[in-house]
Amino acid sequence: MSKRARCPQCNRALAACFCHTISLIDNELPVIILQHTSEVKHAKGTAKIVELSLNNIDVFVGEDFTDNDELLTKLAAKKSLLLYPQEDAILPQQLAQQIFENHALKLSDYQLVVIDGSWKKAFKTLQLNPFLSDLPAIGIDAVNESDYRIRKSSRADSLSTLEAIHAVLTVVEGDKFEGLLTSFKAMVDFQIQSMPKDVQERY
Repeated sequence: MSKRARCPQCNRALAACFCHTISLIDNELPVIILQHTSEVKHAKGTAKIVELSLNNIDVFVGEDFTDNDELLTKLAAKKSLLLYPQEDAILPQQLAQQIFENHALKLSDYQLVVIDGSWKKAFKTLQLNPFLSDLPAIGIDAVNESDYRIRKSSRADSLSTLEAIHAVLTVVEGDKFEGLLTSFKAMVDFQIQSMPKDVQERY
């Protein structure tokens, strides 16, 4: 039996393809996504939308990156900021203010490092890669409830990878990233509509 036809770009079944919703966006702040292997083919994952939408992005797949020379070189090339809720994390507003006050700094001197995975998998990635904990952290105020209705989290402040990246980039670069949310909503709506009626009611 032949497998279902898949989109060569987003690697989803053609019926679930969201590529028609994608709009390319130039981001001055580079983004590096460290994607846990369990997320690569996850139908509800959002990192692929970000990867296809942003012009300045790198995605590394794995769990232990300690021997990944390409990644380690990239991390050393700029001021890398790990998107993670640490107590000493700065806020995107503070980063923007620092650059505004210091004309020798540019947003492109920095890069945003994001772990794509559940909280449990993200924590494991941190444990396996001690160099990540050495990076300065940047966090966000998750004041708005996530629209990631199709995946449950144990944390009330949880956002999807896409929503978290959107939150940071919007603060430091402006409102040009709304296309991310457009594609995100299309993906979420499709997933819900594909569920049986009794399951849909839970979402």
